[in-house]
Amino acid sequence: MQGLAILVLIGIGALGAWWVVQGLLASPLQPVGPVLHDFGVVLIEGKDQTVEHTFHLRNTTDRPLKIIKTVPSCGCTWAGPGEPNLAPGATMELPVTLTVKESHKIDSNIKVVLEDETPLVLWLSAEGRIQEGLRHAPNFIRIKPTHPDATGRLFLEWWEEEPPPPPVITAAESLQITFEGWKLQSRGSKRLGTPDRYMGPLEIHATTTPPVNGVILASMPDGRTTRLPVNPPGSLGEMRTGEPMHLPDATNIEFNPEQVGEDEPEDQPEQVPGDR
Repeated sequence: MQGLAILVLIGIGALGAWWVVQGLLASPLQPVGPVLHDFGVVLIEGKDQTVEHTFHLRNTTDRPLKIIKTVPSCGCTWAGPGEPNLAPGATMELPVTLTVKESHKIDSNIKVVLEDETPLVLWLSAEGRIQEGLRHAPNFIRIKPTHPDATGRLFLEWWEEEPPPPPVITAAESLQITFEGWKLQSRGSKRLGTPDRYMGPLEIHATTTPPVNGVILASMPDGRTTRLPVNPPGSLGEMRTGEPMHLPDATNIEFNPEQVGEDEPEDQPEQVPGDR
């Protein structure tokens, strides 16, 4: 029992010493509320998404505090300069922003530097998520009477534990689309806040006259869609030769899906969308 009592006393002493050290190291400038602001899930609509927050900071001393500068930990974070001189007991606002570019968890901090005082460190956290999450490659499909076959790819960010279902694909009646199934490219990490990433090949075949300025629409059950253009304006040599040769009113051309011209240029190489 005596040994146990000694251990308890040692533990209490160590805890007290820890609190004393924390008190000596603590900044005299303190937030009114949590020192960490978590934005939660941030949907990225374009190339990036910027979110805002305002910290309220109080001078907890009986003397003025001089704020020299604010120092973000990375280029994704911005903070205002704050009040140059904060009176005893006064409160100020410090606006901050965090820019998220990819589907992953991001943590950053802002150091508020004081003159001759311990700085205050504020924290920001967010979990980025690309809103589309379903993309395609290449940028468009070019398909001609002499080249009735083409390939494409779908790319999917997936957050569920079960594998994703196949997309619903719609296109012109003249196009036969075969989706070959999702293939896992990389496994996500809960710790890093990253999704599983899948790729799905598309085989495209024109059974009759290919459409002009058409689209292949792929949709997931959660509402995410992507539109893969087929023969968009300018893709069939209109600037050089006028109207595309396979327009319905071009009576001097017969469509033959079995005929493939050897002198035709190959389609443009696929452009795989990179991670944001």
